[in-house]
Amino acid sequence: MNRAEIFDKIEPICRKIFGEGVEFTEKTKATDIEKWDSMNHVTLIAAVEKEFAVTFDLMEIIGITTLGDFVDLIEKNKLNADH
Repeated sequence: MNRAEIFDKIEPICRKIFGEGVEFTEKTKATDIEKWDSMNHVTLIAAVEKEFAVTFDLMEIIGITTLGDFVDLIEKNKLNADH
């Protein structure tokens, strides 16, 4: 699964949590989205973990600042799972 495919699965999750009318890109930050508060951050993490059957550790979660960071983590987790 490439970056675009991963992001294509993350985007509908974001729309469900944060609503329509927001442009989502890999560079989108929490500060770019009014509804991206701490509670919705946890909701997003849980939904992404479920969608991709991965679990992020605390240090990974702390490092998430953009939607691209989720893509990076999923790539890393999938790569590690293949080895």
